[in-house]
Amino acid sequence: MGTHLPSLSFDIMKIRYYFFFAILIFGFQPELKAQKCKADRLFNRYEYARSIPYYTRVAGKNGRHAVYAMVQAADAHRLTSNFQEAAKWYAKAIENGTTNNMVWLNYGQALRSMGRYTEAAEQFRKYAQLNPSDPRGELYAKYSTEIQQWGQPEYNYTLFNAEAINTPYSEFSPVYLNDGVVFTSDRMTKSGEKRFGWTQAYYLDLWFASLSKINPDIPAVPESPALYSSQLSQPYHDGPATFSKDGKTMYYTLVERKAGDLDSSRYYTNKLKIFSSTFTNDKWSEPIAFFLNNDAWSVGHPALSDDANTLYFVSDMPGGNGGTDIYSVTRNGDGWENPVNLGSTVNTFGNEMFPFSYQDSILYFSSDGHAGLGSLDIFKTSKKGAFWSKPENLKAPINSPADDFGYVINAQGTEAMLSSNRPGGKGEDDIYMVSIAGRLPEFVMLEGVVKNQKTAQPLINSHVFALDLSSNEVRVLKTNDAGHFHLQVPAGSKMVIKGMKSGYAPDCQSVTLETGSKADYFTVADLLLSAYTVDQIFKLENIYYDFNKWDIRPDAAAELEKVVTFLNENPDITVELGSHTDARGSDKYNEKLSERRAVSAVEYIVSKGINAKRITAKGYGEQKLVNHCGNGVECSDEEHQQNRRTEIKITGTVQEVDATLQQPLDIYQDNQTLELKDFKVDFFN
Repeated sequence: MGTHLPSLSFDIMKIRYYFFFAILIFGFQPELKAQKCKADRLFNRYEYARSIPYYTRVAGKNGRHAVYAMVQAADAHRLTSNFQEAAKWYAKAIENGTTNNMVWLNYGQALRSMGRYTEAAEQFRKYAQLNPSDPRGELYAKYSTEIQQWGQPEYNYTLFNAEAINTPYSEFSPVYLNDGVVFTSDRMTKSGEKRFGWTQAYYLDLWFASLSKINPDIPAVPESPALYSSQLSQPYHDGPATFSKDGKTMYYTLVERKAGDLDSSRYYTNKLKIFSSTFTNDKWSEPIAFFLNNDAWSVGHPALSDDANTLYFVSDMPGGNGGTDIYSVTRNGDGWENPVNLGSTVNTFGNEMFPFSYQDSILYFSSDGHAGLGSLDIFKTSKKGAFWSKPENLKAPINSPADDFGYVINAQGTEAMLSSNRPGGKGEDDIYMVSIAGRLPEFVMLEGVVKNQKTAQPLINSHVFALDLSSNEVRVLKTNDAGHFHLQVPAGSKMVIKGMKSGYAPDCQSVTLETGSKADYFTVADLLLSAYTVDQIFKLENIYYDFNKWDIRPDAAAELEKVVTFLNENPDITVELGSHTDARGSDKYNEKLSERRAVSAVEYIVSKGINAKRITAKGYGEQKLVNHCGNGVECSDEEHQQNRRTEIKITGTVQEVDATLQQPLDIYQDNQTLELKDFKVDFFN
């Protein structure tokens, strides 16, 4: 591993990962006579690569510091990802009687990183005997045994080295952006550039390469890269980064040097921080500091969800589970809410980092705390409500005995990219393109748009209710500024989708997602809502009364319930309930009877929770016959029945009556999960 892995542990000598504890070296290096002192000075300044030759000389002199130097040389090799040399020096230290118990744990880690799992398990068990209170020994021994019995991965992955962008240095953390890829690299940007003491490589910058689809059977191939933005490039580390779907908002990791950071050891210890920038007028804005940036801890590795309403990041802030934990923050109207730790199901006593959000409910990340093939493995977890599933190791060939991290996947789920320092690469860390085939998708992204039926214009902030008929679970969504909505559902689901907006007639449709389909996306036919207008009239069917009566019969109550539902679905409107009779009987009698029936119906509707200010009763008697069957005209019973009717007429808006009236649709929140029993029986009819 090159310069990519941040560690936020306070005991940096015991942690494998270093980028999260970013060190900027300044000042002068005084001449030290003793090789050991010089090596220690370099090691304590995190210049591990430079310390190795000095420790090697001390170890070879067989003096009283020889065993100590062997351990230090092994640690320095391990911290710069030279596991073969690290294992050799740990073995020598054990042969020469080291009393440092951490040697067995770190020796096991080095062996595991080379794929020597049986030997690694032996060293972990030895460490567990020496340190029974530390759970890592037994747990790592268990992991090293279990992974040898792992089966095949659930997908068929094929990896290709992205040779056009990889160098002898480190390239890692790629992200898709438009028709290309943005990645992080410590290659030389300009002549005379300063080097990072940990690895003696250059400082990190963001680079961009276009992607070309040359062969349909392999992933898109990156072309020659260029510095992504000289405007954003800082003197020290910048990257990794994450972008909104339109590519106009970026969050990225930055090491920021501030005046007065020089400590007594003449070097700077700067924390990682997250900054954001927006692309307007063909340039990036000045970086804006993330609200959780703090000089007491690091925050980095930002990852935006598809809808840009959730930001995942990594931090060693107090209260976490281990070295580095993954957190999330949710956007609200004024910015971001307080951070939420993803919990002990995802975060371990080790280090979790490099998150990537996929389809808003799946998170890929890397960890050295879960069972894995090497130091860092790539895992997948899915969100269900407020909880995350047990992380699933992606196995080989995605993972290897080396460090594997920075996994991203395209929207179709057919191609991916990852970073790894596995053998056979061009440099410290290389980017690999991944072709994904084999298993059919487990989930499908359901997409759609809500429109005005007459104008075909999108209706923003509409409510969409998605009923899963197998689980009777209902997801509530709100359309975005383009009238769109999307929802991830299990493949094979049978759904009922209902679109609603106050002032519009709802639209409802059934959807079946075939289990045999290879598609990751399913587009619902447009939900078309018709706007209501003042004086628009709706006839109620089958409102019957007993002769010369006006009380509500059970069969009439069922029809009036539809009026209740209608008014709840359209909280902005007021209506008149009009009752009509046929022409038989006197005009006065019919008018009085229809008035009583209208009042009775309105009282029933109000009893169901509808504000009385929203509905008025009107008895028309025989004033508005719909046919020729007036007084003295002989007509059939069927013709008279046409005139005996109850109608609902839209009269205006509640704002004209009382602006304080409750808005029923507003009780439903975006991304809320409910059950079918929470709704009226006919809600999805």
